[in-house]
Amino acid sequence: MSGWWQDIKVAFRSLDRAPGYAILVVLMMGLGIGVNTMVFNLANAFLFRPFPYIDSARTMVLFSTDRLRGDRMELSYPDFADVRDRATSFDGIAGYFETMAYMTLGNEPERFQATAMTAGLLKVFGTAPPIGREFLREEEEKSRAYTVIMISDRIWRERFGSDPRVLGRTVKMNGRVRTIVGVMPRDFLFPETADFFIPTPIDPKEDVRDARFLDVVARLKPGVTVSAANAEVAGIASDLAARYPEADKGMGARVVPFRDSVIGDMKAILALLMSAVAFVLLIACANVANLMLARGAGRQREIALRFALGATRGRIVRQLLTESLVLSLMGGALGLVLALWGRDLCLGSIPEELPFWMRFTIDPNTVLFMVGVSMLSAVLAGLLPALQTSQVNVHETLKDGGHHGTAGRGRSRMRNALVVAELALAVVLLTGAGLMIRSFVKMTDERSTLRPEGVLTARITLPVAVYPDDPARLAFFDGLFPAIEGLNGVRMASATTDLPLARSSSHTAIRLESDPSGPDSPRRIVLYAAIRPRYFETMGIALRSGRDFTAQDGPGGTRVAIVSESAVRKLWPDKEPLGQRFRFGPADTSALITVVGVAADVRQNVENKEPPAQVYLPHARNTHQTVTLVVRHDGPAAGMTAELRRLVQSRDADMPLYDVRTMEESLRYGLWESRIYVALMAVFAALALIIAAVGIYGVMAYSVAQRTQEIGIRMALGAARGDVLRLVVGQAMQLTLLGMGIGLAGAYGVTRLMASLLFGVSASDPPTFVGVTVILAASALIAAWLPAERATRVDPMVALRSE
Repeated sequence: MSGWWQDIKVAFRSLDRAPGYAILVVLMMGLGIGVNTMVFNLANAFLFRPFPYIDSARTMVLFSTDRLRGDRMELSYPDFADVRDRATSFDGIAGYFETMAYMTLGNEPERFQATAMTAGLLKVFGTAPPIGREFLREEEEKSRAYTVIMISDRIWRERFGSDPRVLGRTVKMNGRVRTIVGVMPRDFLFPETADFFIPTPIDPKEDVRDARFLDVVARLKPGVTVSAANAEVAGIASDLAARYPEADKGMGARVVPFRDSVIGDMKAILALLMSAVAFVLLIACANVANLMLARGAGRQREIALRFALGATRGRIVRQLLTESLVLSLMGGALGLVLALWGRDLCLGSIPEELPFWMRFTIDPNTVLFMVGVSMLSAVLAGLLPALQTSQVNVHETLKDGGHHGTAGRGRSRMRNALVVAELALAVVLLTGAGLMIRSFVKMTDERSTLRPEGVLTARITLPVAVYPDDPARLAFFDGLFPAIEGLNGVRMASATTDLPLARSSSHTAIRLESDPSGPDSPRRIVLYAAIRPRYFETMGIALRSGRDFTAQDGPGGTRVAIVSESAVRKLWPDKEPLGQRFRFGPADTSALITVVGVAADVRQNVENKEPPAQVYLPHARNTHQTVTLVVRHDGPAAGMTAELRRLVQSRDADMPLYDVRTMEESLRYGLWESRIYVALMAVFAALALIIAAVGIYGVMAYSVAQRTQEIGIRMALGAARGDVLRLVVGQAMQLTLLGMGIGLAGAYGVTRLMASLLFGVSASDPPTFVGVTVILAASALIAAWLPAERATRVDPMVALRSE
């Protein structure tokens, strides 16, 4: 240990004599280690950190599967009840769905996130209310479900002043008075940010088996494996499909661990990000290795003296590696600070509150990762330079006097190989980032089918207790929209149940008029939205043929629909769509709906790789409680928002508007996840490009410094400025072309692995590959030109006299 301590002290003294070199190495290491630590911190929160309240090994998510389509779907309440009563693999099973709570706890009506849940949800998660009780099984019945409520710890503290006597107090939610029976555990905001919890209102007469709306969680009994539980629920699903073919034919069931369910596609995204930052670190290590080689060339006399005084080669290598380790650990400390800053920047870009199980604090795993990466970087960056530097001809070096160090062919080849490696890695990373950026641009091209400028969106929900049926809801909306269009600056107004590029969408099965009835009928899944007249005009969506909805399409009129171009291609590829008919809903006796219009394709969900088959129905015949108002107006959005709020509350004082955004903000909100991933990839690619360019500059600058005498002789013999430029820049471009060639071949193979993450762009997209080549070549040219231009200013007499 005393020997290692001596090496550390010598390393600090050596670095103190070269502060510029130390600062540059620490900065490069800090960048490489920092981005790796930041991404690991994100991955750690998803993949490794224990979830609060959740036993990751035993907590499962249970869902239905469509065996024909492979889709994952929620459970209907009747199917859930059958599984709950028959399954023996679980200690508990509970269902839930997200909903909204409209309440006036202060002076103004407010909207809160709420969760409707069956009894036993907290038991599944292995917790219990610290105050009060959980819901009882009998409180799922519709007659009692509207009478009780549980509140989150946050609401208890902020709105009820942590009053221990809160049990028994009443609140009015969605027009109904409910009694508080319990307070949730601290920070338990399941499923994501819920503040209020209510029983799932069940009515056996109304709940049908093909109304799939329940997310289901379950807790495995000790000793029961996931495969055994899957076998049991699959058997139950097969039995239900045989007993109820009308609704459950082709439906299966499956359980997966809770962590795997909530992570979803994040594994692929995290793998991509981890690969990207690993490339950044490797490029940084290659650059640092080049710097160490350059510094080693200037330390030949020092190394020779150490050998002359009895040091072995192993001892010299250890000393040089210790310097590399000191620099890497200092870079790691800087990287940890940069990781914290980058993490906060990423989290600050998320427009939603994070679920309670996501915690991105710096824990021991993250610190250990940073230390481990720092030590690995020290070896990657320092081992080859240490071995190369320790190869010294002691006699020749000491006889020479040590005035300068010259790089032999071996050291020059190594420096050139490192630059080629940097460039190849940079090409792969830049290509991956370019594909992600191109994919995101394609995804946001939805603006070409919309006219979002000057459109304000806001959601509104009518409580069932106040507006219990379709006529009451229709009367409210029929009175509201003429009033909105009468506001100063409003050009037109409409509404929809699902905005384009939203984070969710509604889907159902339809049956064409020509399809056979009964369980043998093909399952045609479409997205649907209920809209009011002038929706397409307000949003700027082209109506390709047919007509828009009118007031005559309400109750009592012929049932009509408008379909998207994709629906026409999938449902009636060889027929005139106008006049075609289908049934909306599972019942054979449901009335036929006639197609009266075809609208341009619009992607409704951010997850759609292509525009889906979309069916639009008149809201007057499908009067949903919750709609999104879309208002095209002139003037500032803030003023229109205030006018809308005043108008709505003048008609119902307890009615809040929420999610009020301009349409442009709504589109950005729908794509925030992709925006963050693309921004991270762009930042990583930019770092790689900068570090690679610095590497080329460093090699060329060192080469010019070593070849000062040669350049002076060439100029003394008549070499022109252009000849010197071509000499230096030509050498750099040879390395650049070799690195880019290797990198493009590697990128062609690597990008195949990210094909599933791309939208509208192939993994071998020619514009991306060409663009990366041009950008990297231009950067290399600039990086090489700077030292080359300096070389042309060498005075031949000064260069020769210095020798």
